[in-house]
Amino acid sequence: MTEYLSEVDPRWAEHSGEEGHYGAPEWGPEDLERAATFSAELALQARQVFEHLLRNPGRRIHCTELVDKALGGPNESDPARRVAGVLSGMSKAHSNSERRLPFYWWEASEGSAGATYAVRPSVAAVFLAAQLGAV
Repeated sequence: MTEYLSEVDPRWAEHSGEEGHYGAPEWGPEDLERAATFSAELALQARQVFEHLLRNPGRRIHCTELVDKALGGPNESDPARRVAGVLSGMSKAHSNSERRLPFYWWEASEGSAGATYAVRPSVAAVFLAAQLGAV
């Protein structure tokens, strides 16, 4: 079942992210140039996953979909670990940005496998505007 979170959905605050998801400011409309720089500094596979999330603002996407659609499959034995490893390719861009990581993630519920990921609609709007050259 497809699940979309509105901008004010309380589940954004219930994410599983730790370091990198707190402390620094959230991305906002004043960050267009910073977002363009962030995107340019991403490792290739991190960019592929992030762009898939940006095309689906607010939608919680399971790691298997990210492996299949953003990374071209095949879905190995541990897609959650693969996506987490790929997203570590954001480390340079993140440390240079002085902002939070631009995505959220949630561990699987008990009895389930794999994490889900999403980009808040307002954050997606910043990055999409930066990509369209509104900088």
